[in-house]
Amino acid sequence: MSKQCHKTIYCPKCGKVKEITLWRSLNGDLNPEAKQLLLDGNLFRFRCCQCGYQGHVDYAILYHDMTHRGMVYYVAEEAVEETRAMIDEAEQKMALDMSDYTKRIVTSQNALREKAILLEHGLDDRIIEVIKLLYLINACQKFPDASIQGVFFLVAEGKYMLDFVGEKPLCAQVPAELYTQLKEDCAAKLSAADDDEKVIDMNWARSFMRR
Repeated sequence: MSKQCHKTIYCPKCGKVKEITLWRSLNGDLNPEAKQLLLDGNLFRFRCCQCGYQGHVDYAILYHDMTHRGMVYYVAEEAVEETRAMIDEAEQKMALDMSDYTKRIVTSQNALREKAILLEHGLDDRIIEVIKLLYLINACQKFPDASIQGVFFLVAEGKYMLDFVGEKPLCAQVPAELYTQLKEDCAAKLSAADDDEKVIDMNWARSFMRR
C-alpha cells in the first residue's frame, strides 16, 4: 500500500501558501500516476500557482514496485545503517521470504529515480553501476575541465543514456549490447557477491571491480 500526507509550504519567492503531497511510501502498481512522476523526475517538484516559481521538496520515501519485485528506500546519509537494520529486523519479525526481491537504499533523489527506472526496465543495477564507473573514468580523462561530479542512468526513447553532472552538460549513449556482454562476463563474480547488499552505487562498483 501507499502512504501519503499533506504539508503546507510557503513559496520562497512570493510567500503564497501551497499544500503539497508527501509520499512516505509509494506503491507504483497502486499509484501509477505518482510512479510516472518519479520516473520523469517530477515527484519532488512543486510549482507555485501564484508566481510560477518551481522548486523541490525533500523527504524520505519507500518506493515499492510489486511487478518487478523491488523496494527502494530513499533516506538521509546518516540513516543508511539504521534503515539496513530495520529492513532485516522487519523481515525476521514478519517471517517474510523476500529472497526474490531487490532491496536497495539510496541517499539522493536522482538515485531513487534511477533505481525506479532500472526496475521498470528489468535491468540489473549492479551491471549499470559498473558501466557508469567505466564511462565516468573515460569522461573524466577526456573532459577534465567538465569537473564531473556524478553520473546517472536513464532510458530515453528506448535508448540507454548516461547523464553526467558537472560544469558542462555531457551525455553518452550506452549500447544495449554492452550491458548484455558485461552481464555475461560478470555472471560468475556476481554469483559470488553478497546478494543481500542493499547499497549498490559506484563505490560498490569500484570494490566489485577490484575483486
